Amino acid sequence: MTIEPGQQLLHYRLTEKLGEGGMGVVWKATDTTLDRDVAIKVLPPDFAADAERLARFDREARLLASLNHPNIAGIFGIHKAEATDGRAETHFLAMELVAGEDLSESLINGPLPVEQALRTAREIATGLEAAHENGVIHRDLKPANVKLTTEGQSKVLDFGLAKAADAATASGDPSLSPTMTSAGTQAGMILGTASYMSPEQAAGQPVDRRCDIWSFGVLLHELLTGKRLFDGETVSHTLAAVLRADVDLADLPKQTPVRVEQLIRRCLERDPTRRLRDIGEARILLDDLLSGGADEARPEDSAVTPTQAGKGRFAWMTLALVSLAALAVVGFWPTETPQLPRVQSTLVPPLGWDFAPGAPFAVSQDGRHVAFVAHPRSDNEEVASGSVGIWVRDLASAESRRLIDADVDAYPFWSPDGRWIGFFAGGKLNKIEVGGGPVIPICDGTNDGRGGTWSESGTIIFQREWNEGLMKVAAGGGTPEPLTTLDKDRFDIGHRWPELLPDGRHFLFYVVSTSNPVTSEHSGIYVGSLDSEETRFLLKSESRALYAGGHLLYRVGSTLMAHRFDPSTLTLTGDPAPVATDVTGGAISWGGAQFGVSENLLIHQRGAGSADTVLQWRDHDGNVLESIDEADGYWDATLSHDGSRLAIAIGQDTTDIWIYDLERDSRTRFSYDTAIDRFPLWSPDDSRLAYRSSQKSEGEIWIRPTSGQGEAQLVYSVDTSIILTDWSRDGKSILFDYVRRADDDEQDVWLFDTQTMEARPYLTGKFTQREARLSPDGRWVAYSSNESGADEVYVQAFPESEGRWVVSNDGGTRGAFTPVWGDDGRELFYRRGNSVLALPVTSGAGLAFGTPRRLFGLISRSGEGSALVVTDNGQRILCNELPPTAPGESGARLIQNWSTALVGK
Repeated sequence: MTIEPGQQLLHYRLTEKLGEGGMGVVWKATDTTLDRDVAIKVLPPDFAADAERLARFDREARLLASLNHPNIAGIFGIHKAEATDGRAETHFLAMELVAGEDLSESLINGPLPVEQALRTAREIATGLEAAHENGVIHRDLKPANVKLTTEGQSKVLDFGLAKAADAATASGDPSLSPTMTSAGTQAGMILGTASYMSPEQAAGQPVDRRCDIWSFGVLLHELLTGKRLFDGETVSHTLAAVLRADVDLADLPKQTPVRVEQLIRRCLERDPTRRLRDIGEARILLDDLLSGGADEARPEDSAVTPTQAGKGRFAWMTLALVSLAALAVVGFWPTETPQLPRVQSTLVPPLGWDFAPGAPFAVSQDGRHVAFVAHPRSDNEEVASGSVGIWVRDLASAESRRLIDADVDAYPFWSPDGRWIGFFAGGKLNKIEVGGGPVIPICDGTNDGRGGTWSESGTIIFQREWNEGLMKVAAGGGTPEPLTTLDKDRFDIGHRWPELLPDGRHFLFYVVSTSNPVTSEHSGIYVGSLDSEETRFLLKSESRALYAGGHLLYRVGSTLMAHRFDPSTLTLTGDPAPVATDVTGGAISWGGAQFGVSENLLIHQRGAGSADTVLQWRDHDGNVLESIDEADGYWDATLSHDGSRLAIAIGQDTTDIWIYDLERDSRTRFSYDTAIDRFPLWSPDDSRLAYRSSQKSEGEIWIRPTSGQGEAQLVYSVDTSIILTDWSRDGKSILFDYVRRADDDEQDVWLFDTQTMEARPYLTGKFTQREARLSPDGRWVAYSSNESGADEVYVQAFPESEGRWVVSNDGGTRGAFTPVWGDDGRELFYRRGNSVLALPVTSGAGLAFGTPRRLFGLISRSGEGSALVVTDNGQRILCNELPPTAPGESGARLIQNWSTALVGK
């Protein structure tokens, strides 16, 4: 259901959007029954899709609704509004709308006066006491979650992370920590509030009401001083301080009562068994002091002036230095510095979005920000389906910020100073300031960028086309220059995923060699230089590598490995060690691995699910009609001419051709070799299949009877990559893309003659021509070309090349413009980003084309594996899609201080 101002949810009329978080969108609304303003929190659609999760939340919300207390913002009701548009119902909470500013806003101007601070703390303690007595712990107490009403009363709010107290006995698995987000536990991300976490929360241990007591102590200190007690340079340092740093209360105002200082110390005992046992004790102490009760006298002999404290510290340091010097003489000088604790958490995608399954995360050099690409979920009605968003997350914040929309997965990367983000979109390499602003094109011709890296000197290294070497260009703009060259002897297909090393001159990059980089002996991680054309092989790998913390990080299967690396000598030493498991490789990119890293932060997408795809029949408007079961990678679906069978490649490291019998709902393996078999084509009478294989050379055409009774016949072989696209209606010609090795690494369309068994160029030229497909009557061929500077769809006569039209007008990236004719010839379909478009075709003496119209959006593989199948006069469209993310499974794992486990390795 679309939510917008003025909408009525039961008897609540929405008036203004107040905010958005992991637990939903908050609106100001009017209760038309009682004529009062309320806050409405609309829960994420995930809840409606997960009955167990919704039931758990309902129980906990009802428990919170029972907290009727003047110092707690109340819940008025738990509601469900039936949908009127055929979608799921809307679940929401009606809550007390508290006017006024929160404590974080009040503290901007400095600390509160001591008496006001104590009165505020007493009201907070009173509210927490009521919650604890009803079995509820807050778990996210901080200044921003305490409102000061216009009458000066304190109200604790946002129990969005609260739990029933018996949940404190849950598993100590870090994935269930309040710093995490996982299905059935939390629906928010509180990494940004690390300053107020208890040590047991930060360490991922079970929590009880004593975690609120710790947070209360931290909050009381901040009310009195105006400063955060734990506030490190990064989130990692903040968590380390929470876990280990001395609690220094020297900055408390002189007029702070001794008993209050003692209270804060009791609240901040790291050992929960020594911590203040009950928040009610704090409330009683503050009541007593504010009622005029006597404070304890500070003994004169224990009073320490700042000067005396300094002298004492100096004397201790002198003694320590003497002792350490003595240790050094005898050879016992300590050589290891204390390691920051390794802390795991989860970054959830924005509400209504999922992380793009093929685009890696990009971490800023200081480890404070993460840039990522997200696609809207199918139930996100506020964003056009098929859109792509580039988002930025400040890890000291609880929210991600949508920076810009793009037409492709964009592959963002950071400038060294963290001011800019580079990205690929609209057929260009672009940059945009992180704070927002206009998109600034850097150079043209970037139709298939897979990775970029930005040097301190202002040079950007990037991959422009999927089948060429790396390029370099000035960050201020200009003409890109070649930097690396494909090695023909090594059977290079492309160079991608560049990553600069600390000297700013050398860089890592990934070489894709042959059509199966997993089995190729040459595919792997290499080092290049801005100062020479020489490259150096480092190690065979199935994924790209990043450098951080003295290690190269790369993926082996679903495990992320770290291998010690000396960037000054460009050498690897020792053995690799695992740093993370369950790491996604990325569904659409050779050498891909969905992770990002800085010195202190590692983030990766979890699970191998993005390798899976599902085939879905949709109607002309995009409505799902039926699905074919999910598999470990569908590729290149083609429908038999009689419409009864589907030929498709299935697999990841190796792929085989399978035939689906759509009437019997069964499938049979068609090819059995250990190579990569792709791009099946049906003969005009459906009696044979042609397909591309790589058994002995990189590009082979094989033909075999579909009955399975005959042997496969090798009919053509060439040492370059080829992609089969169509079989002519007279059976005489097979169209295929041919990668030119020695001519700027572009592509041509070739014809294979099934009678002479010879191949010849058909569509050639200075630019790339590819993905040719014939009209149903065989008279016309549609194909994609980048002649205009961006990929567009062209149509011309077949087989004679007479007359040619450019029929699309919205150029985009490679793979997005795979043209497919409707089976009745009256429409031409193609992809742009994640959108499916169609343009009307009128036949006669020639052809006339209408205006392209967007039909629907879908999240699917890009490239040649995502071609559509159209049948039933254009009313049934088979789409090769990535499966929807299940609720609770869309988070990415954050690991603070990831290298702690590698000490000595």
